[in-house]
Amino acid sequence: MQPVKKVLIVGGGSAGWITAAYMNASLNARKTTVEITLVESADIGRIGVGEATVPTIRQVLQSVGISEADFMKATDATFKQAIRFDDWHTVGDGGYYHPFQRRPMARIDRAGAEWLASDRSVPYAETVSVQPAFCDLGLSPRMSGSKDFGSPFPYAYHMDAEKFADYLRDISVKRGVSHHIDEVTEVVQAENGDISEVKTKDGLSLSADLFIDCTGFASLLSGKTLGSSFTDYGQWLLCDRAVAMRVPYSSYYPGEVKPYTTATALSHGWKWDIGLTDRRGVGYVYSSDFLTDDEAERQLRDHEGVHTENLEARRLKFRVGMRPEPWTRNCVAIGLSGGFIEPLESTGLYLIEFAAITLCEHFPFGNVSKPLARRFNEIMSGRYGEILDFINMHYCLTKRTDTDFWLEVQKDDRITDSLKAKFDFWRFKPPSHSDFDDQLRLFSHQSYEYILYGMDFRVADGVLPQSGKPIAPDVPSDIKSIIEAGRTRLPGHADYLAQSLKRPIGA
Repeated sequence: MQPVKKVLIVGGGSAGWITAAYMNASLNARKTTVEITLVESADIGRIGVGEATVPTIRQVLQSVGISEADFMKATDATFKQAIRFDDWHTVGDGGYYHPFQRRPMARIDRAGAEWLASDRSVPYAETVSVQPAFCDLGLSPRMSGSKDFGSPFPYAYHMDAEKFADYLRDISVKRGVSHHIDEVTEVVQAENGDISEVKTKDGLSLSADLFIDCTGFASLLSGKTLGSSFTDYGQWLLCDRAVAMRVPYSSYYPGEVKPYTTATALSHGWKWDIGLTDRRGVGYVYSSDFLTDDEAERQLRDHEGVHTENLEARRLKFRVGMRPEPWTRNCVAIGLSGGFIEPLESTGLYLIEFAAITLCEHFPFGNVSKPLARRFNEIMSGRYGEILDFINMHYCLTKRTDTDFWLEVQKDDRITDSLKAKFDFWRFKPPSHSDFDDQLRLFSHQSYEYILYGMDFRVADGVLPQSGKPIAPDVPSDIKSIIEAGRTRLPGHADYLAQSLKRPIGA
């Protein structure tokens, strides 16, 4: 009989507990084949601002065996159907949506070409998706009484990331994951360079076959002990700071809980606005090369309003990039220890869940792990590279000229070579499924179209079929009918939350 493998996760938070919960559900579903232990320090604070997700989180929750209603109650969660981008193209541009839903298309998708050939008087997203209208109407993506995760429309969540980690911790421990609250003081390596054990402040010696580094930016195992290299993305993503605040509804309630994330471009970066059931999370992501921390906090408070006067602001520093070999020797870096891309498209928690899933698919049950590690590293590098291009695109397509920051992000050397190649191609045809070879990518050609056309990306003259004078884009009848049905059948977002979670919203 093959012996049980021992896994030690160092660090808790979202990274540690998503990994522990998913690994336990995936690898120990029928019998215990992997002994999972997690050790975390009570003295190390959590980042705790990864409050928005993408729709893949629903599959993760289902795989772990979590009730959606229980999860939402425990984490103060709300629904997310899109991201709305305001002032990114130009100041006062009216904004555009990147929704999750898209109407079914034929194999050859002509929606983008038809919109480009029109007078573009109707925003592109509104011609292919019902969710911009649902967001404007403040509707829930789910009907009252529907079953867990039940909706014809894709959606994700806004949630309290710290409460999410605690919720997964309680579930995981109840299901057999060993948990130690202790501080790691020493990482011991074997003669061959692998990690053999970690020692703690309280005198524990914890050994394992495989170690998972979830120690955040400190990267105690992967970076500091094993010396895993880091590829910096700062040339293409200039923002390296954030200041964040929690705005309780008892201090200020804006009158609604939006079923989408708002990303508003400010003078030297952008502000997020995320509504939970009891508060909003707001924050300013900016570049320290152009703005001081004090100036950033002042801008955030000024933009948010006088109700922030007595609220605490948290200041965060980060480095964008990744470790090209997150699996080094017998250690896998997951979460911030493995890399970070700024939170513009809510990919932080996604990269954790994706790494946990990929690790389970490549788990080394035998004694040979190098081929598995090599493939895991290739897959993770692909994900980071894909997301880098997608986030980079939001910045470099701007036409803002109001500050040095926005002028800088448009420069040619601030655009990745792979994104330049995409732009060169898409000037002669709209994006399509066949433009991408990577079947594991998060962002489809449809997501690219939402950003490209929301930012007024132009194609070369003469490459689109012309049929006389451009006319207003046509909003298909099926979109119109679904929107009308949604007005009567879908409850308001806050109403749904109050009814299903049995708690007042906005009080």
